Amino acid sequence: MNLIRAALANYLFTIPISIALETILCQYYKTKKVKITYGFVVGFQLFLLLLTAMLTITGAGGVDDIGCHGDVILSLDAFNLTPFTGWGRVNFFGLSMNAVLFIPLGAALPLLWKNGVSFLRTSLTGFLFSLLIETSQLLNWRTTDIDDLIMNTIGTMIGFGLSRLLLKKITVVQIDNSNTDFFVMNSASLCTVLFFSAYFFIGSPMLNAVWEILYQ
Repeated sequence: MNLIRAALANYLFTIPISIALETILCQYYKTKKVKITYGFVVGFQLFLLLLTAMLTITGAGGVDDIGCHGDVILSLDAFNLTPFTGWGRVNFFGLSMNAVLFIPLGAALPLLWKNGVSFLRTSLTGFLFSLLIETSQLLNWRTTDIDDLIMNTIGTMIGFGLSRLLLKKITVVQIDNSNTDFFVMNSASLCTVLFFSAYFFIGSPMLNAVWEILYQ
């Protein structure tokens, strides 16, 4: 419950970033004559809330962590690059939770973007988002584990499948991004990566400053 509250608070504190990102996206869509539904406008903000929650739960690092935990990135205990053999015995519960965490991401992408979001693109988006998170954790007190990357990607795949099976008829929040323009067709993946970048360079320092003020 504390993590959920923290995620919601982090979203509210960084909502200017979310609004700016959506404004840029919608303006670009308009220039490419992509019809934007009101449902998509709301759904996109819920999507960014989801990404914020995932970053909060996973403890993603930010640019402000550079130099603060310099010993972590140099420690061999800080990361595991051997699948399902690191850290001693395999933690099946932890692996399952890593998959579950990314299921909503895999479901949200095809739910919001009607076309241009295939199984492969959705899986790649989950992989890239997980890779960015795991890499950023080299900068803070969290550990970086290839098992997390694998299970996060699998969770994204499961989410895509569930969305196609259970949410396919929900069209009120969708837009058709089948436009041949590269940025329109790949806007789902690009927005996910761009949001992480905004969080890494702006959101994380902003949140740390806000929380320090609140807990002084």
